Amino acid sequence: MRTILTSVIAVLAMSSLALATSIPGAAPGAKKYTLNNAVGKNAIEFVSDAPVEMINGNADGVDGSFSLDASNLEATTGTITVKVMTMKTANSKRDEHMYDAMWLDAAKYPTISFDIKSLKDVKVATKDGRSVVTATAVGSFTCHGVTKTSTASVTITYLPESAETKKRASGNLAMIEASFNVALADHSITGKAGVVGKSVGETIAVKAKLFSNS
Repeated sequence: MRTILTSVIAVLAMSSLALATSIPGAAPGAKKYTLNNAVGKNAIEFVSDAPVEMINGNADGVDGSFSLDASNLEATTGTITVKVMTMKTANSKRDEHMYDAMWLDAAKYPTISFDIKSLKDVKVATKDGRSVVTATAVGSFTCHGVTKTSTASVTITYLPESAETKKRASGNLAMIEASFNVALADHSITGKAGVVGKSVGETIAVKAKLFSNS
């Protein structure tokens, strides 16, 4: 019985490895990547598109790290956080409203986060030492104290350490572009009566540009 069990476990392990997607030529093993503005400016952009107006905003208070195994990209995990008080819309009065209790309630919920649990639908293209990974990040998004399962479309540009990359930062570099949508109702953000759906979009489009090194 023990021999049969061992064989089954071995087959399952081999199947898991066979399903894993890797970056050609990259060393196997999970490495921690930390967001680093020396690699590039980490920032979030968000857009509210409503009948009365379109609001464009950005945030630069972005922190986080993730674990990436170049031999098993599906196993990628990590957490990215944004400080609510760094979110700006080019209108200081509107920003004050955005921070108050009726909207994001920055005093009670100072950060917004995306927890990455895994990647799926992973594809890799490599040319001239640069690998571009496209995938869907699966995880959870927490905003206004409410956590919901979420997915994001991601593109990861991976550069192994070289004399050229060392000019920016040590280690391998991973540059990420991600996009996803956030429904305000999913996070119990009601705002002022009659504003959501008229002056503020019911769904906010979010784009992230993240830069990290191992």
